[in-house]
Amino acid sequence: MSLSSIAKALLLAFLATFSVIAWSKYAPSVAGYLNDARDVTARDARISKRFIAYRMLPERPLAFTFSQPVTFAKILVHPSVNAEVRDRKEGFIYGLRVRWIGAEGEELASHDTFLQADSPAKLFKSGEKWRFFRTRPEFVAEQDQLLVESPVPAMRLEIEILDKPDGVVGIDARVYEQRAFLGSQSLTSFQRLSNESRDLLSEPNAFPVNMLSDDEKLELGRSHWRAVGPLGLNGRDYTMLVLYEALSEDVQSDDLPPESAAQ
Repeated sequence: MSLSSIAKALLLAFLATFSVIAWSKYAPSVAGYLNDARDVTARDARISKRFIAYRMLPERPLAFTFSQPVTFAKILVHPSVNAEVRDRKEGFIYGLRVRWIGAEGEELASHDTFLQADSPAKLFKSGEKWRFFRTRPEFVAEQDQLLVESPVPAMRLEIEILDKPDGVVGIDARVYEQRAFLGSQSLTSFQRLSNESRDLLSEPNAFPVNMLSDDEKLELGRSHWRAVGPLGLNGRDYTMLVLYEALSEDVQSDDLPPESAAQ
């Protein structure tokens, strides 16, 4: 064996020995790190949902355009409040004006509504689903759902803030249009939904999705709502926000009202 071959063999033997020693020393911590990372990822996926919400400007309405003329729409809305009023006992009363707009820009209908939202601290103590922002300082108060109807098919819906109490940083809204499916189209639409969307639609049913009859799936398909985006530009006509949702007992302390986190 030549001298160079001996040197190569000694180098390989040294590297193999070093690898064994290093693996025996660091493998447990590396494996633990990977296991923790996997657990954190699974935990976040299990407890959280994410939504896009749109913060309205106080001085002008925010408009949403539908993909086709509709007579029904669903609005999910909540006030976001600053930390000083997060535990206000009486909650927050705010007013909205909803307008239905036709294809030519004409107003079809308008109505005003006033809503009362419980404080973030009261919501957390109740054990309800907790909604929060990860990168913003304000807290999310109680969410309300409005099911609104137009007298004739409309192409656009506008929401305007009528009244906003002190301590409310902004009012955030989401708008959904009801998909118009007929007959077997409802069943097809249900089958094409994601697993998460199908599970959400079937929550009120006593049986899981894979045990539902075709008639039950047909009815659920008719109840499919689709999110609608606003007109305008983010930062000019509205502020687009990412809203998180989790069960109260699964929320990290950084996401809670300070007095609730200390309990």
